[in-house]
Amino acid sequence: MQRKQYATAIGFLAPAFAIFFVFFYFPFLQSVYYSFTEWNGLSAPRIIGLDNYKRLFDDPRMIDGLYNTLKMVVFGLLIQNPLALLIAVLLNRKFRTRAFLRTAFYLPVIISLVVASVIFGQILRYDGFVNGLLTAVGLDAFAVDWLGTVKFSFPSIIVLSQWQAIGYCAMIYLAGLQSIPPDMFEAAEIEGARGFVLFRHITFPMLMPAVSIVLFLTIVGALRLFDLPYLLTGGGPGTSSYTLFLAVYNSAFVNQNFGYATAGGIMLAVLIILVAGLQMAITRKREVEL
Repeated sequence: MQRKQYATAIGFLAPAFAIFFVFFYFPFLQSVYYSFTEWNGLSAPRIIGLDNYKRLFDDPRMIDGLYNTLKMVVFGLLIQNPLALLIAVLLNRKFRTRAFLRTAFYLPVIISLVVASVIFGQILRYDGFVNGLLTAVGLDAFAVDWLGTVKFSFPSIIVLSQWQAIGYCAMIYLAGLQSIPPDMFEAAEIEGARGFVLFRHITFPMLMPAVSIVLFLTIVGALRLFDLPYLLTGGGPGTSSYTLFLAVYNSAFVNQNFGYATAGGIMLAVLIILVAGLQMAITRKREVEL
C-alpha cells in the first residue's frame, strides 16, 4: 500500500520536478560550467579553470561594484529599515488622514522604475528642478550635478532607491503590527508599560516575523541593485556608481565575456545565499509565536 502511495505521489510530482530541473537546475549547472571557460557567446567555450574566479579579485570594476553594493546593504539595514518601521508605527495609529497617507507611501511601489528613473534623471540634472530650487532660495553654492559627479552619484542613487523601498517595507511592518492581538497591549498597559518600554518588550518581539522578511528583502534587493545605476548613470562617472550586478551585466553584454560574467554571477549568488542565510538564521531565533 505504501509503495502504491509513493508511486502515485511520484507520478503527480514528476512533471513539476521535470519543469523545475529544465528551467532551474540545468541552467544553473550550465552556468557553473561556463564560469570555468572563456566564452564570447558565439564560439565554442574553452576551459580555463579557475582563471575567471581569480580575475574577479583583481578587477577594479568588480571590486568597486562589490564595495558600492555593500554600502547599499549597510544603508538599508541602518537607515531604511528603522525609518520604515517608524512610518509603520505612525501609520498604525488612528487619525483622520491615515488611509490617504498609507496610499501615498505605497504608491511609489507600483510606479515603473523606468518611468521613475527618467523623471528623477530630469529632476537631478545640473539644470534640473533641484538645482533650480536651490538657486531660487539663494543656495546656488550647493547646486551640483547630482548624477554626474563622483562624490554624489551613488549617494543620489541610494536615496532614490529608498523612494520605493521604504514604502514597501513600511506596509509589511504595518501588516505585522495589525496581526498583534490588541489584548497583549491592554495587558501590558495594565502592568504599567508605556511608550518605548511597550514597544521594546511587546511590539518589537511580536513583530520579528515581519522584521525577518523585511531584512531579507532589503539585503537581497541591495545585493541585486541594477536598475537605477544602469538607467541613471550607467555606473559612472568612472565606477563611482557601479554595483556588482551592473559589473556582471557589462562583462556579459558589453564586453561579450560571458564566461567571466557567469563567474561573477555565481559569486553574486553565493554572496546572496550566505548573507541572507546568516540574517535569517539570526532573526528566526528571535521570532515569537502568537
